[in-house]
Amino acid sequence: MSINDKTTAINLALTLESKRRELIKARDFEALKSLISPEIIYVHSTGGVDTFETYFQKLIDQTLVYLDVDYVDVDGTLFGETLIITGKMNAQLILGTEEKSVHSIYMTTWIKQKDGHWVMCAHQGAPRLNV
Repeated sequence: MSINDKTTAINLALTLESKRRELIKARDFEALKSLISPEIIYVHSTGGVDTFETYFQKLIDQTLVYLDVDYVDVDGTLFGETLIITGKMNAQLILGTEEKSVHSIYMTTWIKQKDGHWVMCAHQGAPRLNV
């Protein structure tokens, strides 16, 4: 990958993660749905797994509420029409009835659709040991 390709990948990663963060914080789930593939595999840092339907149901039912979320040390690598993003997430959230601080590392996979629109198709989080 050339320097220009790497710069493009990182800029795209930052743009997509920034948009995802803004929509989560704004609780704009309809717009957020446009960024996420209906076939997503979403593995939380707790080990829980969600589908598109179960993830959005938790957000709508407010059994998962992001009070604040930030993605840091975001990096990206392009493989043709696939973008792999890695980074760290810091979040304050409510899970069920309990408020939690979450510090995780994550990897997401985004794919470019035929119309040029990028969607997230996989997410894997893991607890971050060194906060």
